[in-house]
Amino acid sequence: MSWFDEEGRGGPVPVEDVLTAPNLDLLSAIVGLGALVSCGRTSDGGAIGFTVTLDGRWRREYFRDADELQSWLLEAKEAVEREDRPPRASSRRRSRERGS
Repeated sequence: MSWFDEEGRGGPVPVEDVLTAPNLDLLSAIVGLGALVSCGRTSDGGAIGFTVTLDGRWRREYFRDADELQSWLLEAKEAVEREDRPPRASSRRRSRERGS
């Protein structure tokens, strides 16, 4: 068997090892700033992919380690905060016309 035929070094990543409390707080903050955040395991379970989308632009990375994810999420949060975006929707109640 050659080196190319051997499997990778890792096994499935336990989700709870990557989605730690600090990372969940960062994910919440990024969503609160108006970005879409999605995540999912790779087909082999060896990593968890995270995607941050803002105004149609997106960036995705894959992680096996909570600290690496935390660094990336801090960068993502700063990037979302820097974006020049229109003001948020008003919290004032409006009436809506209903279709017939």
